[in-house]
Parts: sequence; structure tokens; C-alpha cells
Amino acid sequence: MLPHIDFLLKGNLNAIPDFRHEFGKAYLLAGHLENSKELLIAVLETRRNTLGDDHPDTLEAMHWMAWIYENLGSFQEAEELGVLVVNKRRDVLGENHPATLASTGDLALVFHRLGRYTEAEELDGAVLKTRKCILGETHPDTLNTMSNLAMTYSQLGRLQEAEALNLEVLERRRKILGHNHPGTLFSMANLAATYHHLSRFREAEVLQVAVLQQRRSSLGENHPETMRTMNNLAVTYYKLERLQEAEDLGTMVLEMRKKILGDNHPDTLTATGNLAMTYNKLGRFQEAETLLVEALNKQTALLGNSHPSTLLNQSKLGATLNKLERWQEAEEFLVPALEKQKDLLSANHPHLIEIMQNLVDTYTKLGKVKEAEDLNEALKRLEV
Repeated sequence: MLPHIDFLLKGNLNAIPDFRHEFGKAYLLAGHLENSKELLIAVLETRRNTLGDDHPDTLEAMHWMAWIYENLGSFQEAEELGVLVVNKRRDVLGENHPATLASTGDLALVFHRLGRYTEAEELDGAVLKTRKCILGETHPDTLNTMSNLAMTYSQLGRLQEAEALNLEVLERRRKILGHNHPGTLFSMANLAATYHHLSRFREAEVLQVAVLQQRRSSLGENHPETMRTMNNLAVTYYKLERLQEAEDLGTMVLEMRKKILGDNHPDTLTATGNLAMTYNKLGRFQEAETLLVEALNKQTALLGNSHPSTLLNQSKLGATLNKLERWQEAEEFLVPALEKQKDLLSANHPHLIEIMQNLVDTYTKLGKVKEAEDLNEALKRLEV
């Protein structure tokens, strides 16, 4: 399909905004982000000039442009445009219009990517309540919101709620859409992520392998969703101690993301941190440190020093410095990571527990017996 679009865009259809808008959406769904961005920016500019900012067609172009920014990792731009679209659609179309709900749901996804999980939960909760009332429990849009809400529950450490909601959505999507529909695959991937947080790694692997096979077949090797599945499977292999598979797949994902998304895309930096942890497990601590320092510096500049992804790589660097017996430096990374993660995650979240365990080792090696004992007691209380 995309070669045909390329051909048409060279002709007169390039002058028709409606065609360019649809083609821009097609490029986005196919994972061709820069092509999509180029088309949709032109469409948005044309519609603003001819129709004005408040026209429904202009707002539709803004809506898709916000989605482009989110996929490109430009989360601040995505938030600014997303907030603008939601507010204008509420004013022009009303609170409960399908387009308003769609933009509100997409803004929740941006908040999720920004690590503002409580705000994401609030928006998705409101959208879900309205969609259930208007569309019913089994409508695809309702199921989309349920799936997004489950994803946020997982990040917040509300893992039992996330699992129950993911299972409900997956069962309905399999029944309504079939086993290989993109929505069904998305639910399988979400459930696998929850299993991962629950340390049920073999169950996560089964789902991820199935999703990867289907996404490679339907979307291709280089699609962002295919790469995301590969990345998650590499982390699962790491957790299962299948380190050669983790390294091979993690290296492949990182190279692909650098080539397709760029060196500074948030997803590329996530893959960098994940590969570093495999190096850590393999005893290649200097290589792990090099990757983590690079990723952390870029994440701090791009996302800020309080973003969950930044804090996660900060804690990984602290763990690596422990392995290198640079205890004082490890403490300098682990302590602020722990304090900031406490504000974002539930007390028993796996990420939080892992930081605490690493910090116990650091305190012990530094001879800070009281601090190590207190942290150990806190860990024991979480296990009860």
C-alpha cells in the first residue's frame, strides 16, 4: 500500500489536504513516523489557515499530530498539543463526544509516557466510565480504554488489578476480534508486561513470543510495535538467565532503534539500559557502565531527572557501580533514585524493591550498618 501512496503524492493528490491527511495516518500506523509527520504538519498548517483553529477538521489534524509527537518521543510537544485539542473539543463538541473522548484517552497515554501515572489513571477512569455508559462494555473503544488503564495500573504497582483487567480485555478481544487482531496482540503484550512485574517470567515469555511472531508477520521487523515486543522479550530472557538470547535480541533491538528512531529517542535509551543490564549479568561491568552513563545523560536532558525511565537507568547504574566496588558513587545514584521512585510507585513495586536491595548491599560495604539494617527491615515488612 505505501508504495502506491508515495506514487500518488507525487501527483495532483498532493494538493488535496484530505488525501494527505489519510495518507499521513496510514504512514503513522505503518510505523513510518517521519513521512507521517511531514504530511500531517502540512495538513495542519493548511487547515489552520483556511478553516481556523476551532474547526473540527483542524482539531482532527491536531489530534493526529499529537499522536505523531508521542510516537517520536517528543512528549512535551505531544502534551501541549494534546491539552489544546482536548480543551477545544470539549468547548466545540462537548465533553462526551467520541472525538473528545478519543483525544482525552490519547492525552492519558502521553501522561503515561511522561511517567505521570496518577494523571493518566484519572483521565482513563473518566473516559472509561463515559464509554461504558454510552457504548457499552464490549465496544472496541471501551476495550481500548480498559487496556490503557490496565497498563497504568501495572506501572503503579497495582498488579492484581492490572492482571484482572488485562485478562478481561484479552478474553473479550479474542472473542470479538479474533486471536491475531492488533488489539488482541496489544492486550497479550500488556498482560505479558504485568506477568513480568509479577515475576511470572515464563508466562510472559509465552505471550511475548506469540505476539512477536504475529507482529513480524503483519507489521514487519522494523515497526515500532515489533521492536517494542523484541525489547520486552529480551528483558524476559534476561530475567530467565538466558543471557546469550537476551544479549543477541537486545543488541538487535538497540541497533534497529538507533537506525529507525535515532540515538536520542526514549525507546532507544530504554533499549540501551536493558542491554547494559545483560552486560552486567555477564560480568561486563565496564561496558554496562558506559552504556548507562550515555543513556542517563541523554534521558536527563530529554525527560528530566525525575522521569521513571531516567530513575530506572539511574538505579541500574548504581547497581553496576556496586559490581565495580565503587560503593560511594553507587550510593550517590541509588539514594536519590529510591527517594524519587517512592513518590511515583507503590511501596511493593518491583522496581522499588530492587533499588532497596541494591542499596542494602551498598550500605553494608560502606559500613553503614544502621542504614542497611533499617532498609532490610523495610524489605521484610514488604514481604509479609
